[in-house]
This record gives sequence, structure tokens and C-alpha cells, in this order.
Amino acid sequence: MIHRKTFIPFEDPKVDLTEYLIGIMEDARTTTLQRVQGISVEELDWQYAEGWNSIGALLAHVISCENFFRIYFVERRALTKDEEEKWMPGLELGKFVPSLICGKPIEVYIEEMSASRKTMFEQIRLLSREDFIKPRMGSYDPVTGYNLAWGLYHNAEDEVHHRGQISILRKIYKTQSQRIS
Repeated sequence: MIHRKTFIPFEDPKVDLTEYLIGIMEDARTTTLQRVQGISVEELDWQYAEGWNSIGALLAHVISCENFFRIYFVERRALTKDEEEKWMPGLELGKFVPSLICGKPIEVYIEEMSASRKTMFEQIRLLSREDFIKPRMGSYDPVTGYNLAWGLYHNAEDEVHHRGQISILRKIYKTQSQRIS
């Protein structure tokens, strides 16, 4: 079995962990925004088939994940009741997808992505080097644990994964739209 490394060691103390991780997250976000630039509300809400994610639902997931990661992993606290109500539908998707298909234009998603990113970076910049590399148990690897540096990388990795789904949905949408025309 291939085993993931859930620690980013950063043994050289001269490496600026904050800027490195922010750079990874900024690049992931930039390419996500490039992928959805100019997308219509119709395409954001379109589903290939019942039960499938829409592009808007996937963007809601990216936003919800970033807020969850910030609250749970960076701020190290549980979601409040209000936060849970706000972020869990986007986190879980599945049965919540119909409620995430809501006719919002791309500008609203971009604004929400920008707000979540701004808050995430503000919180990350408050952390020490030790906060990034200190072992944490649970969640990802019950044997070795993980560190926050890897957790933040994983947040970016999740966005990139869903950006791939967005790309596929855009291609399917375009093909379906051309057949109807």
C-alpha cells in the first residue's frame, strides 16, 4: 500500500513556512478562478444528471472547506452552531446539492472565495513556525498524525481536485449545449 506522508518537515529554519504555504494556496486559487472566469449562472447551476454536483456546488464546497480548515485546524476550535449551519451543506454536498443550486452569479462566488481566503491568510500570519510543524494526532493519519503545514497543503490539494471536476463539468456542459443548439 502506498502511504501518504502527512508531515512537511521544513528542517531548515530559514524557510518561511507562512509564505511558502500561502504561495501554494494562492496558486491553487488563481487557477480555480481562471477556470470559472466568465461562467454563466446557467452553467454554474447545471447538473449533468440528478445527484451530480454542479459547478456552483463545487465552488460552495471550496469556500466551505477553506472556512472549516481555518476554524478547525488553524484557530483550533469547533464550529459554532451558526458556522455549522452555514458551512456544512457545502462541506458535505450530497443531499445538500439541491440547496446549493441557487442562481448566484460567479461574482458572488468570487467575493465569497476572496473573503474566506483573506480571513484564512490573516489567521495563518498569526501562527508561529512551531504551529506549522508541531505534530497533531487524529484526522488524517491515526498512526503518525499530521502537521498544520500538511493540513493547509491538503486544503489546497482538495481545491485542485475539485477544480478538475469543474473542468470536466464545463466540457460536458459545452458538449451538451452544442448538441441542443
